[in-house]
Amino acid sequence: MKLFSLTLVSVFGCFLSSCDALDYDAHIIVSVGNITDAGSNASVYATIGGTEGNSSEFYLKKDNGFQRGSAYDFQVTIGNNLGTIEKIWISHDNTGERPALFLDQVVLVNATAGGIMVNFPCKRWIGLKKDRYTRLLHKT
Repeated sequence: MKLFSLTLVSVFGCFLSSCDALDYDAHIIVSVGNITDAGSNASVYATIGGTEGNSSEFYLKKDNGFQRGSAYDFQVTIGNNLGTIEKIWISHDNTGERPALFLDQVVLVNATAGGIMVNFPCKRWIGLKKDRYTRLLHKT
């Protein structure tokens, strides 16, 4: 009988030493800046990047759009071990009447690991200029 040790492989990784296919729950918390026209009604997406690979793209659905000065919590299931989380891509599809988004920050919370958090500050526009619909954010 093989026993697995309960060692934390990485901040957002697995908890068992051989658990490459383990699904785990996380929260992506998106905070919109509190400046004029910061909100957006475009479709917004996130991809999480770690030392062992990237997640699939998550659609962060908000029926009424993202409002200035608000924070939104999206629960996602990550289907593979990403290793140590280092970055996140936030993008939008440039649709709607107000597609540009002023992103204050993104926080990832590993619900499976009891709330371990990774912060990604931004404080920049996504989509204000026609060629910039994606932002790559690095953890602090």
